[in-house]
Amino acid sequence: MRTVWIVMGLVAALLLWRGYEFVSTAGMLRDLEPQMAGTCTIVPGVVGPEDHTIDPATGVVYLSGYDRGAAIEGTPTPGAIWAYDLNDPEAVPINLTPDADAGFLPHGISLYTGEDGAQRLFVINHGNGEQAVDIFALTDSGLQKLKTVTGELLRSPNDVVAVSPEAFYFSNDHRFLADEAMRPFEDFLGLPMTDAVYFDGSEFRSVAPNLAGTNGINVSADGKTLYVAAARGSALHIYDRDLETGDLAHRKAIVLPGLPDNIERLADGKLLVALHPKALDLLAHFGDPTNNAPSQIVKIDPETEDVETIFLSLGEDISAASTGAQYGDRLIIGAIIESKFLDCDLSTSN
Repeated sequence: MRTVWIVMGLVAALLLWRGYEFVSTAGMLRDLEPQMAGTCTIVPGVVGPEDHTIDPATGVVYLSGYDRGAAIEGTPTPGAIWAYDLNDPEAVPINLTPDADAGFLPHGISLYTGEDGAQRLFVINHGNGEQAVDIFALTDSGLQKLKTVTGELLRSPNDVVAVSPEAFYFSNDHRFLADEAMRPFEDFLGLPMTDAVYFDGSEFRSVAPNLAGTNGINVSADGKTLYVAAARGSALHIYDRDLETGDLAHRKAIVLPGLPDNIERLADGKLLVALHPKALDLLAHFGDPTNNAPSQIVKIDPETEDVETIFLSLGEDISAASTGAQYGDRLIIGAIIESKFLDCDLSTSN
C-alpha cells in the first residue's frame, strides 16, 4: 500500500508541476500591452495565410494558405500560393496556383535562390491524405511544379527551409497524430518528442530530436546556422550546421515570452519570430474564429539574445499571427485562420 501511495504522490507532483508549467508557458499570468511602431492596413482575400516569405531582391511576398476549418470538417477547398508586390501601391494578392484542387493544402514555405539566380519554392502540403513537400520552379510565367517529396519522417510537418535546389530541413510539430490517444498528453505535458528532419535530396534523417512542439525553421544567410522554434517549449533553438553533411550541433536556446511560430530572417542577420503569447486564447480562436487571440512579432538578435517586441495586438486587427516578414519599412503579418493579412508601414512611426 505504501508503494501505491508513493506512486500516486509522484504522479500528483508531476501533474502539479506540469500544470504550473503549462499555466506559465500558456501566458495565463502574462499582461499584454498593445504596441505598434507604424500603421497597418488590412489586406483581404487570402484564406489562412499561415506562412509567407519575401524575396529580398524584388520585394514580392509569397504567401501560402488554405481554409483549415473546412479541412478539419472533411470538406477541404483548394489552397493557394499568392504573390503580393510591395513595390506596387495598388497591389492586390495574385493567386499563383489557380488550377489547384482540394488536394493542395499548403502550409510552411521556403524560397530558395541558386547561385545562377534560378528560384524554387518549397511548400509543405497536407493534401490528398498524405504529408509532402512540393517543389516548384518560380518562373516569369508563374509556378511550375517540379516534384513532390514524401517519406515516413514527414509525420506532422509544419515548416520547411531549403538549403539547395533539392535539400531541405523541415519541422514535425507533433509526434502523435490528432487521432492518436497520446496526442493530448504530448500537448499538455509538453513532452519533448518532436524533431527537425533533413532531406539531402535522396534520404531523410532526424537531426534535431527531443524538442517540444517543433514549429518554425530557418537558416542563416551563410547556411552555417539553423534556427528552430519549439512552440511548446517557448524557445528558439540555435544549431551549428555542417555544410557538407547537414548535421547539426546544438549551440544554445533563447527563451521567449510566448509560443514561437514561424521565423523570418532580416538583412542584418536578426530574426523576426511570431509569438502566440496566450495559448488558451489561441485554442479558443481555433474553436471559434470570432474569439480574438493576441498576436506578437518579436525581433531577436541571435548573438546577444536580445528580444524586442515590434508588434503586439490583442487580436482586433489580426488574431493568432503566425509570421512576420520585413522588406524595408514594410512589415507583413500573416495569421493561421484569418482571411486577411496586415501590411504595416513602419516609416509612419513617431
